[in-house]
Order: sequence, then C-alpha cells, then structure tokens
Amino acid sequence: MSQGMQFLVLGWLVLEVTGDKTQLGLTISLYGLPNIAFLLAGGIIADRMDRKQLLMVTQAMVGAMIAGLAALTVTDNVALWHIYLAAALLGVLQALNMPARLAMLADLVGERRLLDAVAQFNAAQHAGRIVGPPVAGVLIDQWNIGMVLVLNAACYGASVLLLVMVRGAYRPLAAGRQPLLRHIGEGLSVIRDTPMLLTVLVMTCVFGGFGMSHLQVIPAFAKEQLDSGASEVGLLLLGSGIGALTGSLTLTLMHRAWLYRWLLFCLVTFSALLTLFAWSGSFDDLTGTSWGGWFWVTWVFTLLVGIVAIGWVWPLTTTITQLASPAEVRGRVMGVLHLVPGLHFLGAWPLTLAAAGVGWPLAITGAAAMTLLVALTFGLGRKTGRELAAHPSAT
Repeated sequence: MSQGMQFLVLGWLVLEVTGDKTQLGLTISLYGLPNIAFLLAGGIIADRMDRKQLLMVTQAMVGAMIAGLAALTVTDNVALWHIYLAAALLGVLQALNMPARLAMLADLVGERRLLDAVAQFNAAQHAGRIVGPPVAGVLIDQWNIGMVLVLNAACYGASVLLLVMVRGAYRPLAAGRQPLLRHIGEGLSVIRDTPMLLTVLVMTCVFGGFGMSHLQVIPAFAKEQLDSGASEVGLLLLGSGIGALTGSLTLTLMHRAWLYRWLLFCLVTFSALLTLFAWSGSFDDLTGTSWGGWFWVTWVFTLLVGIVAIGWVWPLTTTITQLASPAEVRGRVMGVLHLVPGLHFLGAWPLTLAAAGVGWPLAITGAAAMTLLVALTFGLGRKTGRELAAHPSAT
C-alpha cells in the first residue's frame, strides 16, 4: 500500500511545488536511473546478506526519508531539490529491496509451495495498488499533501514492525571468488545466445520504457487532460490495479503451449488500448460535447490497459523467461528482466517532454506506436520471431 500511494503522493507534490509536468517526469526518471543501475547488484547482495535484515533496513530508511520529506512539506520548507534527492535515494533503496523480498519467499515456504507464495505475493501487491492510490487521493483533497506523506511514512514503519514478526531460516550464501562483472556477464551471454530470451526481453524492455511510462505520469495527465483533482487520479490508479488483478486471475485461461503467440497478441492489444486511453480525454473536443472530460471513459481504458499490460504481458514474460533460462543462470536472467519496471520510471521524463511539445494524446500515442513497431518487426518480422511463433513451446 505504501508503494501504491508513493508515486501519486510524490507526483502531486511536484505538481504543487512547480506546476510543471516535465519536472514530474524528471523526478520519476531520477528514481528509475539508480533503480536500474543498482538492481543487478541488489540481486547479488540479496544472495550474500541476511535477507530479512536487509529488508528491515531498507524499509526503515525509505520510511525515514518519506518522513523527512513530510516534515519539510508540513513546515512549508520543501524545495524541488529535496524531492529530486528523495527520488534518487528511493530508487537505490528499492533496487536493494526488491530482489531480497522476492528471494525471501523461497526461504519462507520452500520450493514445493513457491508458486502459491508468488501468486499471493502478486495478489498483495495488486491489492496495495487498489487500496493505496484512492485513499491517498481523497486524503490529499480533504487534508493536504504533507499529512498524506506522514501516512505514507507510517505505512513503511508498519511494514518494518511486521517483518520483525517473520520467522524463518535466512542463510546467506558464501560470497565466492568470481568477480561481480563476470557473474553478470555470464547471464547476459546466455540471453544473447538464446533466441527466445533475446526476443522476449527486447520486446519487453521497449514495452516498459515506452508503453508503460504513461502509468508514472498519470497525475500530470489527469490534471491537464481531464482537469482532475487528486481523488480522480487515485481512481484512475485504482482502475489500473483492479485491471492488473483481473488479468492475473484470468491468465490461466491461456494455452500454455502458445505463450509466445499470446505475448505478441497482448502487446498489439496493449498498443491499441493505450492509444484509445491517450485520446479519451479529448473525446469531448472531438465530438463537440462536454461530459467532464469523459473521465469514466478514460477510467475504463485505464482498467483495460491494466488487464493487458500488468495482468497479462508481465506474467507472460516472466513465465517464458523462467522456462527458457537454464537453471544455473536463471537468477541473473531474472535480474535482467526486472530492469523493465525501472524502465517505466526512466521513460517518464522523455514522455513529459514530448507532451509539453505536442500534447498528451500524441505523446502517449507515439509511445504506443513504438511498442507496436518493435513487437511486429523484432517479435514477428524477423525469421527468428516467425519461427518462435510458428512452433509450440517445448514445455
């Protein structure tokens, strides 16, 4: 829930301080850059340290940082550079946090129950994305941004207390003598030499860096394109969370032998839905009518994008990558895959710069077009892509 409300709160704070959507995009990118830079190292650190202690320290530091930002905001002393610094440090801490959090699932339940644990972990994340943003949006409108930052910090504090209650065996692996860069390089070599991995990861990275960057700048999009307040922004993020949960629950209906075909279908569908989302706020201008910016039409498209993008594309990519990776390098390959969420944040600034020049509809449509272009050319236009689509999975 803390993470679910975090970017709505930070995004709205930037808009209140500057009123500039490009500053919002830059702030999100400042989070994404160190997140990407430290993620692979974070995965190796998670194998060499006590994961529970690492989680407690990083969660406590995130909470303290948000609390400091809250104090500056409540006392009317917050400046833009404070938000920049907080975003960059949050990116580092979350890069150290996420691999340990995922790896600790196996520590707690063992391999036999790992699939159930991962499913519950994802459901908890989606539930947090459903609850956190609308609560934060309403409280911003009813109270003020400073008090919601206090609530955000308190949620992180509660998560640390809950970690204290967790019991289990956490035995760090021996550090070994292999250099860090060589350790990472072996994983990258496997990706380069495995057609399925290379194709899927390239398409997913473009999907993350271009298509999914819209999710991080929804506060600015809603404020400018829909004339919405923080409560409406929370509702849009609620729709995305509901869509993600719905997509996850319906994923099992897809035939396992044709996962690559399903991934291509989802990327094409996502591009179309994202384009409709981009123009939904302009429907009143296009039709000559006025219906509050057609907010609920935009909400429906946000829901549908959440189903396809977060509920389908990401789990499909994760499954294909797991199945195509040799067991001895699977962790490193998954580390590369988890760069994709960082690309969501990194693409936020270019998207806001484009929106400042050509407007939100054209900027987001361009991002959707880039996702579609790579899916069709790299994922299907190449001989390798056609061969992958033509044959069922060996698994």
